[in-house]
Amino acid sequence: MIASIVGIFIAFKSLNDVSNSVINYSSGTNSSENSQTESKVYDVNLKQTENQIESKITKIKVEKKEIYSTLDGKDLPGSVTVSLEIKNNGEKTITTYPNQGELTTTKETVNGGETLLSTFDDSKIEKGKSISGEIVFPLSKIEKVSDIKWVELSWLSYVGEETTPITFDTGKINLK
Repeated sequence: MIASIVGIFIAFKSLNDVSNSVINYSSGTNSSENSQTESKVYDVNLKQTENQIESKITKIKVEKKEIYSTLDGKDLPGSVTVSLEIKNNGEKTITTYPNQGELTTTKETVNGGETLLSTFDDSKIEKGKSISGEIVFPLSKIEKVSDIKWVELSWLSYVGEETTPITFDTGKINLK
């Protein structure tokens, strides 16, 4: 019993350390931060409707700035941030997981967004409602912002109690 309690405290301490590292890197307060930072925001107007679920991507930000990836447990040289809105035009509640999606770029494929830096927290959408936020995908293969010429995002959504997902795939979104 005591060993279990000690284990829980150690796990919380590790989680707190990772959270503090992510906050330090994202705010630029870490002294080892790469001095060459660069970013570009692309305005996007992509709307898709599938099975009465409407998705809209309005902005994509490519950044060459060191970011801590909790999935990789280390610093990565950049990121792509996707601004996304999802609306339920159907009759049943939708469960959707864009933060667990797959982002493909000119250089690499990333499975899952960085949960601590992303602001897309909701997954349930009631009839007639919308949810929105930003999903941050850390990149390991970026030397400069112009390396990323296009992105493609896919994620799963479920309607009602269905167990077969609806896959959203944006196709290539050219960044210019």
